[in-house]
Amino acid sequence: MSPLLLSLHPGTTLHDEQGLLTAHHRWGRTTLGPHTPPLAEALHALAAGPTAIHDLADRLRATARRAGLPPEPQLALLHGSLERLAHSVRRHATTGSRRLATAEPLAPEAAPRPGPAPAPDTPLTLDRAAHLRPVDDRLALESPRSRFRLRLEDPGVATLLALLARPASRAELAGRCGDLTEHALAAVLSLLHSTGFAHPADDAGHDAAHDGAGHGDAGHGDVGLPPGWTFHELLAYDGSRAGPRDRPYGPVFPLRATEPPAPPVAPPPDGRAIPLSRPDLDRVAREDRPFTDVLESRTSRRAYGEHPLTIEQLAEFLYRAARVRTLLGARPEDDRPYAITSRPYPSAGSAYELELYAAVHRCHGLDRGLYHYDPLGHALTALPGAPEAVDRLLREAAAATGGAPPPDVHLTLVSRVKRLSWKYAAHAYALTLKNTGVLLQTLCLVATAMGLSGCPVGGGDSETPVRAFHLAPHTEIPVGAFLLGSAPTPR
Repeated sequence: MSPLLLSLHPGTTLHDEQGLLTAHHRWGRTTLGPHTPPLAEALHALAAGPTAIHDLADRLRATARRAGLPPEPQLALLHGSLERLAHSVRRHATTGSRRLATAEPLAPEAAPRPGPAPAPDTPLTLDRAAHLRPVDDRLALESPRSRFRLRLEDPGVATLLALLARPASRAELAGRCGDLTEHALAAVLSLLHSTGFAHPADDAGHDAAHDGAGHGDAGHGDVGLPPGWTFHELLAYDGSRAGPRDRPYGPVFPLRATEPPAPPVAPPPDGRAIPLSRPDLDRVAREDRPFTDVLESRTSRRAYGEHPLTIEQLAEFLYRAARVRTLLGARPEDDRPYAITSRPYPSAGSAYELELYAAVHRCHGLDRGLYHYDPLGHALTALPGAPEAVDRLLREAAAATGGAPPPDVHLTLVSRVKRLSWKYAAHAYALTLKNTGVLLQTLCLVATAMGLSGCPVGGGDSETPVRAFHLAPHTEIPVGAFLLGSAPTPR
């Protein structure tokens, strides 16, 4: 048996549509050509299970002769059909009756790398973005730069992948992969190379952007990562966009059948509630600087005044930037089966998943300590916590701002990410980061309009606010911070 077999992806069906053989598949349908018995029989064989291409060709020739048709045009039709169905053709590396690995396409653009496999003495190495993870009941190899998933059907393939962490020739690999025969090893390496998971080691300077690495083919290219990218950033970007994966994406309500949506406003935590004053927005509108002046003069200010921020200033700042303006109930008839709010800044799907937690260093009228902001009741809730928790957050702020003095108030932006993941599949985390940027800009502009010092902070140790505010890991996730204080007196 040939060590490389082909099959059509499960669910692919073939139909005679007005004399044309048409394949219906995950990505739609593809017209393949005239519906002839040899071509139809060959493709039905692939739909039934893995078949060697030369066995398929022999079967097609025999059928063509029985039908009185010349075999060569039918073979050309078959090869053309396989090219057009590259996005629905699975490739299997085998040895005898033992299946070693299966490559399945993940996108309509998926196609194997063109050209012959590398010569046996060419050192190969694994793509630097490749990673293993469990998928269903098998380990699977994936990479943001490949449009295929490689399912490991045999443990010996995992050993081979480990050896390919550094460049190795087929002879070197054969000496250390005792479970794989020479033909089996060649089949797996060919599969890895054709699907973009293994590259010749001397291709390190190859430009992936010019060979379809990001938009089709096998996703092959530069052995190293693209310049300026880390593995985790490349994986996060790939996971937050539609297209190159066989997964749900967008507003598909993945949790709708298993749990109710999170409430539109988080209930205030237990603790002493501190009502905040509400500013007169008509007065604010009359007295505020023009918007263009605010926008043009906005800058990150890391210096603070001699006198601390007041609780009235903090109340106005939070009210103008982050309060709940309106609470609206669910409207299932409009495909909105969850309640929403309106606030001064936009939010994906009106989810408004972001919460504000405050570490107060100095604020006239408010004790030093930890607080949660209730945007619906416009109040602060005092939280338990040792003074050291405030100190740790302030130290992180100083480290993130080049040793600047501590702000009067350190605000942590925390995402109740299930408000997004209940509705959106695959990119809830990406959306919450975008919402974070929107809220940080709003905080910046309000601070500028009020004549306060403000500075957004994008980094930090995620564990520090989790411990300080007793957040639920992976349910309430810190995504940003904002430093606020009184402005220094102009000289």
